[in-house]
Amino acid sequence: MITGGAEHWDDFFEQSLIPQVFDYVINSWEQVPVPEPGELEDVVSDQLYTQMLKSKQRNHFPFLISREDLEFDLELAKESGRKDIVFYPSLQEQDIYMCLEAKRLNAIVSGKKRSCASEYVKDGLQRFVDGKYAKCVRHAAMLGYVLDGDVSNAMGNVEKNILSRTSELGMLEGSGFLDSTIRVTDSFAKETHHARKKNNGEKIRVHHLFLECQHHVAGCKGIADQ
Repeated sequence: MITGGAEHWDDFFEQSLIPQVFDYVINSWEQVPVPEPGELEDVVSDQLYTQMLKSKQRNHFPFLISREDLEFDLELAKESGRKDIVFYPSLQEQDIYMCLEAKRLNAIVSGKKRSCASEYVKDGLQRFVDGKYAKCVRHAAMLGYVLDGDVSNAMGNVEKNILSRTSELGMLEGSGFLDSTIRVTDSFAKETHHARKKNNGEKIRVHHLFLECQHHVAGCKGIADQ
């Protein structure tokens, strides 16, 4: 059994947990009904989580999976948030987990087409950098539900938004929207490297997995960052 701080779990996360989690997510995603162009991310996450639990792989998947997992601030004695989907490698270490925060991209919002890249970054990625989620581990992940199926456009808008907020995101010098070191042949997988301000500059790698919806909505291709 692995015990100790974040550094003791690094190899396990990189070599075992993250690759298995991503394979599991992608295999389960293939069974999810195609979301509507304006579907809310919570609905899509519920459907993805349902397929995870239904999956035949579930019998062979060794990690506990949790949905809307409570994050509790012990100092303030109150709830500080709810994580979208969480994988626990150990039942004895409740602060050691792989958190997946999910956001919709290229969605119809109030009848208009929006990239939703700013929400992906400000309301998702930023939570890991600020230490609100995954504060005791050095890896986390973002899921992007690309509702119009135009993954290249969605990724471009997310990258543009990230690069416009390098200071807030604690981006390490020379880093950017990097190719994934976990799924090296997957063009829909990226990663970003950050230094956390609240943890004495402790580094965290956030893995980005963009999930394609199989339909393309007429007129949605080429949505600009908004």
